[in-house]
Amino acid sequence: MGYLDLDTKMDRKLERLQQQAREFGLQVVRPAGIALDKLHDPADVIAEGSLLWDVFRQFREAGLHKTMIPKAYGGTMGSVSPLAAPLVNEQMGYADGGLAVSLLVSVMPFAFAILSPHREIRRWAADYAHDTSGKLIGCWAITEPDHGTDWVMGTCSEGCHPSMAPGLTAVKKGDEYIVNGAKSAWVSNGTIATHAVLHVGLDPSKGIHGSGLALCPLDLPGITRGAPLNKIGQRALNQGEIFFTDVKLPKKYMLLPSPGFFGKNVFGHTFLGVANSSMGVTFASQAQATLDLALDYAGNTRRNGKLLADKKDVRLRLFRMFAKVEAARLLARKVSAHFFSLSSSPVSPITASKASFWAISKALQAYFAVYEKSGTVRNWSRKYTEGPEEPTPLMEWGKYGVVSKITATETALHVAEEAMKLFGEDALSPDCPIEKMLRDARASTVEDGVNDALAIATSESL
Repeated sequence: MGYLDLDTKMDRKLERLQQQAREFGLQVVRPAGIALDKLHDPADVIAEGSLLWDVFRQFREAGLHKTMIPKAYGGTMGSVSPLAAPLVNEQMGYADGGLAVSLLVSVMPFAFAILSPHREIRRWAADYAHDTSGKLIGCWAITEPDHGTDWVMGTCSEGCHPSMAPGLTAVKKGDEYIVNGAKSAWVSNGTIATHAVLHVGLDPSKGIHGSGLALCPLDLPGITRGAPLNKIGQRALNQGEIFFTDVKLPKKYMLLPSPGFFGKNVFGHTFLGVANSSMGVTFASQAQATLDLALDYAGNTRRNGKLLADKKDVRLRLFRMFAKVEAARLLARKVSAHFFSLSSSPVSPITASKASFWAISKALQAYFAVYEKSGTVRNWSRKYTEGPEEPTPLMEWGKYGVVSKITATETALHVAEEAMKLFGEDALSPDCPIEKMLRDARASTVEDGVNDALAIATSESL
């Protein structure tokens, strides 16, 4: 019995959702992840007829993609517990870490669309919620060839330095922005996405803090894609480059037009916290899947006439694996519950009304305008040379998400390594999932920021 089974706060609706996601993960996602992992060419993963498209389609048909879309736009946010999104993500991570990331990232542009002041863009959320074919796919286009984990530094003082300015720039000309540059091969869903949450440099003199955020359709003239990335882990997860050459981006797509708003404030820390807490949930669950395989193997495998589970050294190894996994899962669940609390019952009337999001978007735009004129970013730039400022309550938003991500991914890696030792030569068989879990876990330690860099950036808020 694990932590999920001991959680007495789960109502029947949430229990049904958990069971539905668990069955979908084990029956659809895990077999597809194993099969896609064995394809030698990553182009085959996204080819017509690939199992990947079956996963996307069946995920949408089951309605599991709606947990981060408000009721007003056809989603389930506001009608179910705030734990709904983490619960679905947990079960996808238990099934396959790479596909879990792909399914999670897919919602991002459409979830952010509800904050746009433009009705047609807010409509993206409804289009996504009603998409049962997997036609609409999102990506988080942040990492760049010369700036990977550098983006994490946008939440600390060092991010103000001009040397850390984004390579992808957006220069405003009249009613549009001219976008030039590239996003790196590590963009999840990069070569298959239809829409992107796109980070752009608006003011290079302010470094990462001088960036803005756009919601970008990826069929605009001047946008091209690279080849799917070939990598050792999470091979079922499509990743690839996106190139922008004199792309004319209408200003209505610029969600955050104020340079610096991504920096040391509630948005930057919330963004960092939510992204990393989701990774925490995913890979704490993968660690649990690895542990369960190890427990099953030890309970059914004999060596020298004795079950492995009856050997004291094996039992000690399994218990220590169990302790680490449960600690990581408890932390991941706690942090995720915090970040997704906005979808809890007290705000359900807001999530049920489109007028609410119209009002929220207008208020945000007014706030951005005032924020840009306040000189806040200039003050941060001066503080770069003066050392880090005193931590504020807002910095807490990102800190615990980072702790969750680091703890979960390092636990997943450690548990996979321990399981490899337990399985011995059996772990080297292509039919054994342990070595795949080891490769997937290793890749997770550099996703959404390399763990050490995340720790360094977040240490400023201690």
